[in-house]
Amino acid sequence: MSIKFIDIRPTISLLALMKNIKYTEWEAISEFIDNSVESYRKNKKILRKLEKDFKLKIRIDLLPSEIRIKDNAAGISEERYADAFETGKPPPDTGGLSEFGVGMKIAACWFADKWKVHTKALGEKHWRLVEFNMEKLREKNTEQLEVTESKANLDAHYTIVTLNKLNHKPKTAAITKIFQHLSSIYRYLINSGEIEISINGNKLKYEPPKVRISGYYKEWEDGIIKNPKKRKWFKKIEFNYENLTNVTGYVGIREEGRVKQPGFSLFRRGRLITGTEAVPFKPVQIFGLGNSRRQQVIFGELNLDDMPVTFQKNDFKWDENLKNRFINQLKDEIEFLDDKKKINFIDQAEKWSERLERDDIREQTKESLPQISKIVKRGIESTKTTKISIKKDEKKHKKAEQSNETEWEEVILENQKYRYKIITEYDENNTDLYFAEFPDTKNNFKIKVYINLKHKFAERFFTHNNDRAGFLTLITFFAICEAQVRHIDGSKDAALMRLRLNSICENIPPRT
Repeated sequence: MSIKFIDIRPTISLLALMKNIKYTEWEAISEFIDNSVESYRKNKKILRKLEKDFKLKIRIDLLPSEIRIKDNAAGISEERYADAFETGKPPPDTGGLSEFGVGMKIAACWFADKWKVHTKALGEKHWRLVEFNMEKLREKNTEQLEVTESKANLDAHYTIVTLNKLNHKPKTAAITKIFQHLSSIYRYLINSGEIEISINGNKLKYEPPKVRISGYYKEWEDGIIKNPKKRKWFKKIEFNYENLTNVTGYVGIREEGRVKQPGFSLFRRGRLITGTEAVPFKPVQIFGLGNSRRQQVIFGELNLDDMPVTFQKNDFKWDENLKNRFINQLKDEIEFLDDKKKINFIDQAEKWSERLERDDIREQTKESLPQISKIVKRGIESTKTTKISIKKDEKKHKKAEQSNETEWEEVILENQKYRYKIITEYDENNTDLYFAEFPDTKNNFKIKVYINLKHKFAERFFTHNNDRAGFLTLITFFAICEAQVRHIDGSKDAALMRLRLNSICENIPPRT
């Protein structure tokens, strides 16, 4: 059956107002993704029968004057075609991500005054194209839109939405936010491996936070520090919330705290509804006030698959009373790590600190001493025994292609002014761990410190942020000591220590 026109009479005036609603770019784009995912889910068996290793691919191109969303899902069928463009007409099955019948139209009109949908449904003989020009449609009081049809391969299947004459143009900073938010919203789908979403050719990806493994703070307070038990601060959650929905998921304590983190991420049917860095879900009953450590470290994912949501899908339909009852029940579920209710999870998030484990340093160091001794032996055996020429050090340092540098810093010590700059470099072919330059000035100690973080010694032993910060500080102090030996002690051979250290570190191999 051929479709020549679609009726837009009941909805065109309403749609024309949609560009003024409160929306974000990622919320609008999510509507198109939801449609693609739902089309895939409903036709998964047929798609996989047609193509054994089928993977849903959604490509989003954000261009200066155009936005395109293309998928290889099952397309918009002839049966659903007219209803798909009528605002407020839900699909027959509302148990998925497409349930209100407004998403695609509102999102398209919010983004653009001109938009078109080109689709080919699986198992049908024609592709179809319909175009919306909102200004002309209103001016002419158009009641019907013409649909273009043409023959196509029976097995072809896709939908391409193209948005022109944009009301909202995603800029560079916004594109980064869109990438981050969509990666978070669809984390379950993209991490499952069966769905691929890309923006301007870059695939969405999501890395969950690492969970803290440490002792319980109270054991240190009680003096149990000889052999504290290490615990993984992670707990699975499952409870029924007032017969409205079954809640499943987990709660954890982050390995590294972050001021800007979402707290709890709340999902429905595999899609994030609320709980992002921009709009976190951090109820005070669990996370405390703004300066609490809990704000930075407690996180979790919760699934509320049967809870109703707003039509923008950015929050659940609950009043403050209903929401507070949920939060209080959630707090009861997560307050203790153990069934005996002796290990308080929330208190751990508030009171635990790395300082508590300082008494463990002696034991850990003792265990690692034999390995350290072997590494030192390897370095000494392989280092140069010939005399090092200071003249080699007089040439100017050739800056690496990839580097970062600080601004000049200034400090006065005993009436002597020091100015220094730290340049981190990333050059795996450079055998020097670090280099120091001292511009010739009589009354001003000026020091440039080049530190190669791609050096195999640095890559092996200083991989974490905290370790790396200490390493950069120590090497900078080495360079400052060299400046003092040159200018205060008057030594012409001050560079020898640096040259010897570089020679030894050159022979420490990376971990195999």
